[in-house]
Amino acid sequence: MSQKAVDRMFLGLIYVLVVLLVREWLLPIIELTGTGHLALFVIFVGLCFAFPLFGVPWWISGPVKVIYAVWFVAHAHMEGPATPVAMVSFFLGDLLKNAGLLVTGELGRITDPFRTVLFLALLWMAAYLIQYWINLKMSVLIFYGMTVIFITVLDTFSPYSADAAILRVLVIGFLLLGLTFLAKLADGQRKSPALPAFLLMTIPLLVLITAAGAVSQFLPKSEPAWPDPVPFIKSFAEGAGDGIGREAGKIGYGEDDSALGGPFIGDDTVVFEATAERGQYWKVETKDTYTSRGWVHSSEEQELLPVGEGRPIDEPLLAGTTRGEDTATLSMKLDFEFIVRPYGAISPSGPEGTEFLQEAGTEKVIPFVNNAPAVLDAYSVTYEEPAYSLTALRGTTPDTLPQGEFAPYLQLPDGLPQRVHDLALEITGREETLYGKARAVEQYFRQNGFVYDQTNVASPGAGEDFTDHFLFETKRGYCDHFSTSMVVLLRSAGVPARWVKGFNEGEEIGRSDAGRQFEVTNNNAHSWVEAYMPGVGWMPFEPTIGFDGAGGIDYDLDLEEMTEEETQEMEESAEPEETKEEETPAAAKGDSFWKSLGDLISKNSRAIYTVLAVLAAAALAAFMLRDKWLPRVMVARFRKRSLDRESFERAYARLLGRLRRYGLPKEDGKTLSAYAREVDAHFGGADMRRLTEAYEAVVYGGRDTIREEPAVRESWENLINRTIS
Repeated sequence: MSQKAVDRMFLGLIYVLVVLLVREWLLPIIELTGTGHLALFVIFVGLCFAFPLFGVPWWISGPVKVIYAVWFVAHAHMEGPATPVAMVSFFLGDLLKNAGLLVTGELGRITDPFRTVLFLALLWMAAYLIQYWINLKMSVLIFYGMTVIFITVLDTFSPYSADAAILRVLVIGFLLLGLTFLAKLADGQRKSPALPAFLLMTIPLLVLITAAGAVSQFLPKSEPAWPDPVPFIKSFAEGAGDGIGREAGKIGYGEDDSALGGPFIGDDTVVFEATAERGQYWKVETKDTYTSRGWVHSSEEQELLPVGEGRPIDEPLLAGTTRGEDTATLSMKLDFEFIVRPYGAISPSGPEGTEFLQEAGTEKVIPFVNNAPAVLDAYSVTYEEPAYSLTALRGTTPDTLPQGEFAPYLQLPDGLPQRVHDLALEITGREETLYGKARAVEQYFRQNGFVYDQTNVASPGAGEDFTDHFLFETKRGYCDHFSTSMVVLLRSAGVPARWVKGFNEGEEIGRSDAGRQFEVTNNNAHSWVEAYMPGVGWMPFEPTIGFDGAGGIDYDLDLEEMTEEETQEMEESAEPEETKEEETPAAAKGDSFWKSLGDLISKNSRAIYTVLAVLAAAALAAFMLRDKWLPRVMVARFRKRSLDRESFERAYARLLGRLRRYGLPKEDGKTLSAYAREVDAHFGGADMRRLTEAYEAVVYGGRDTIREEPAVRESWENLINRTIS
């Protein structure tokens, strides 16, 4: 085989890989826009590379491409018989129509056939540019880098999944880089490899990179570092929920929970002030029916039962202890036709003539005055804060759950995706007790990349399940997301659970003989979970990241019978709250510093990643454009330095390097004078000859000073600046 055929085979292999790389650009465009005809686009790109490869003159290749474009447009868009005359007529008519739209600036009315023509023209120009890079510099690094960035950005910020595409791009790109390096190596030797040498160089490269790509498919992959942003972007592009754009709401307690999700704006309006012995979760009501978008109660009509005299508000604790009877005093700042109360509430007390009735289903307590719901400015609630028996909780096996009694608290919508059920079994499958299952789900959110956020929160689209969207798509939300998801997961695992609304403890603002004083604002509106534990009763759980929860555990076991985690929790719960606020010991300050630093980095990870990405992009841009700015830096530094023998030799060597990068390398064996004439013939003038004469006088003539230094400086700067153009 002739050397020319071997060279063409080598270049053809590079062109084939480039066409495959262009195909990776076309795949997401076709998928995201619904364009179609991928094979026809790839064939057109192949023609753009095949004609130059075989030396087809432009006056043949150009018309062939135009004919193909006419046929393509007619095949894709024309209706009726596709005769040559009809296709040309359709093509020209559409071209003239859209030319007028371009002139008038009505770009939105451009037709699809003309868009196809523009896209084919773009592919034509891109192919020409890539050929220029390959033929002149034998480099595809820029094109390869742009492809990687394009694919990864689309994979991150669009519905396009590039799992397989990223691997293909890496394999094709490394093959291209390897082949172009071999081409440069052969060019440096001034000798093209024969066919055996060509095969000896390329086959191991192909085998090695392909094998590495195949092996990478079987290696373990780490989980994503942050939640998928696509659902968040889609929710704002298409509108939240039923397709209607959803603006950020103001946080606070609301009655309607049928459509959860969307961002919230903080509101520090004070709702009430409370005085109690300890911080409390302030409960209002529960709901039992999950609709796939939010919560309602199964009974629209609620039976009202009196509370306070012989009938406590909350069911008595079945197993455990209490901290003794206390009284919480509340002063309301907003008008609510219900009361808030701590866990273990027994009896409310209000102004004379006030009667308190409780809805049997939701457990909401409503004050009545003169047989009508009333708004109270102040009231008090006696309560016994519960601590649930660990011994009893360890005995909550599924077979102890009464059959049929808790069906409303196991309800799930028919359309709940199967992967939610699968996740529930994955989380709780190893746990033998209902309490163990509830704890496993509660801890799941703290260990699997979920983020608490009130503002950058996506809403599920039409037909999507609220819980599924949070668990698998965004992993970002606030208490409603965490609590709803925990209830759904518990029910999927066979644990009766219900959704609870109220307020968290708020901010402590003072202390008095009556107890600690708390201020609760709209920002403290909260939701959490209650799960039923046989032999214990309804027990609160807190899945939301950053919140501690209500209730406590009565560690009524010997230390030997407790797990390490239970022992640690017992020690933390036994520590007085005052000691937790004491200054950190000096010995622990170092660890505290690093922990705080880690928390700061974690909290601001998005900003840090953004800054790093911008710096990386700037560094990449600076590297890619170094031929534009680096010579100017060289000229600026050259002007500031004195021109002695040593600095002149360095400057001349740098000029030779710039000329080599420009495309005018000095061939081995050629004298400096002959090379100077070649450079001056290319640029015009006599700058290179003047520099070379001065250089030879310094190097070979033994001169320590530069003759005609101003002229030499000017010639050096002229040549450096010309290499930029």
